Amino acid sequence: MAALAEAGHGGFTVTVTADDTALTKPNPDPYLAACRALRVPPAACVAVEDTPTGVASAEAAGCQVLAVPSVARIDPAPGRTVLDSLEQATPDRLRALVADAPAPRFLVPGLTTRRARAGRPFTARVAGLLRGAARPVSFAAADRPDWLTVHADGTLSGTPSPLPGPDTADVAVAEVTAVDAHGATAHLTVRIPVAAADAPALDRVRVMSWNLWLGGSPVDDHRDKQLAVLLAADVDVVGLQETAVHAAPELADALGWFHHSAGENLAVLSRHPLVETLGDSGAGFYGATGARIRLDEHPDGAPHELVLWSAHLNYTPYGPYDACFGGLPAPELADRERQSGRVGEIDGILAGMAPDLAAADRTPVLLVGDFNAPSHLDWTAAAAPLHGGRGPVDWPVSRAVERAGLRDSYREAHPDPVAAPGTTWSPVHPRHEDGNGRPEPQDRIDFVLHTGDRLTVLDSIALATGRIAPWPDVAANDWPSDHAAVVTTFRFA
Repeated sequence: MAALAEAGHGGFTVTVTADDTALTKPNPDPYLAACRALRVPPAACVAVEDTPTGVASAEAAGCQVLAVPSVARIDPAPGRTVLDSLEQATPDRLRALVADAPAPRFLVPGLTTRRARAGRPFTARVAGLLRGAARPVSFAAADRPDWLTVHADGTLSGTPSPLPGPDTADVAVAEVTAVDAHGATAHLTVRIPVAAADAPALDRVRVMSWNLWLGGSPVDDHRDKQLAVLLAADVDVVGLQETAVHAAPELADALGWFHHSAGENLAVLSRHPLVETLGDSGAGFYGATGARIRLDEHPDGAPHELVLWSAHLNYTPYGPYDACFGGLPAPELADRERQSGRVGEIDGILAGMAPDLAAADRTPVLLVGDFNAPSHLDWTAAAAPLHGGRGPVDWPVSRAVERAGLRDSYREAHPDPVAAPGTTWSPVHPRHEDGNGRPEPQDRIDFVLHTGDRLTVLDSIALATGRIAPWPDVAANDWPSDHAAVVTTFRFA
């Protein structure tokens, strides 16, 4: 590969080697990984192979195959072309093999970008939402506002024109067309809210906490399904857990958003710029990471910001199992929580957040995440029938964040835990996975917590949408996680 580049032939856009996937040929994993990285469906790809093992891998992935046998015999078959020499593998022949591939498409018919402000530069990207296109692809827009340029690489940029006054607003619309190498097209409607130059700063923000479940890997096409969820939820900032290293940068790249990742598991994702990262960038599987996010600017240019931390706490021993399966009384449940390490973990996270918490009335602070621990706000006497007859229970992790001044946004929006349990664990586990048929304790272990006088909760939901089959038949699920997400809408004074 280096020699090709040095000879002026260019490098490869993506490379996948035997070290990059858990399973290698003849399993489809290497080709599927390459297709995902290229953002092209396997049916739109030609795999050039020389062995039966490689052919089996490519065909299992769903690629068209062009085989030039090296030693072992390879016979022609549907979807497989066998040649005597690579000299016969001309570009026209390769194109013909995928001429009937699926037409290019955007993941969504339309999207709304972050807010622009008149007189200030604006950019967005849409190329990452295109699927099934033969490369190269060019983007353009015949219908767009005069101030906006749609570049061939899928970047939108420009400076919105002045608006009449602070109480006026506009929505700029661009009809973007992508044209692939075969001349096939896909269309996307892009809406850009535009505020006047002297309009007040953004006064609404939607915040999500989402455990992606090992990056989403148990579910087919999980990255595209994650993107669809984020776009449909219309969120501004997201605290992610179980990102499996690649989720946050790939989601950010596809959406044209910003991100900060820490270790292999934690990330902050935002449609607004990140101006500072917080915490240990090398955090382990459990821990926390944070970022300062600039949502907007005041008319005088002063920044309009918030701080978001994303946390993930140890999962075992798990309190609801101790209560519902083990029948432990409340004092022993509290002792087991301390044994789990979660109490020490949350104390350490709160200590790291201390400077932000001290300034929360100026810059609001959010702590979101999968705590793997219930809340004392849910395990009340009235709600005991929902929790194996146990309640009240003074869960120490939720008490610790409460003492630190953090408020539970979901329980603020829905004070009655009986009427609105807000279950986040688990949409795919109605029964315990040990196979004995016991109902899985359903609980709220994912949170969007906040502090600072400038934030007011308008609404909060536990989100899990589409087709959700129970474990283990989850591969075709529309919802690509074993947790429900939490989405809270705040008014930002």
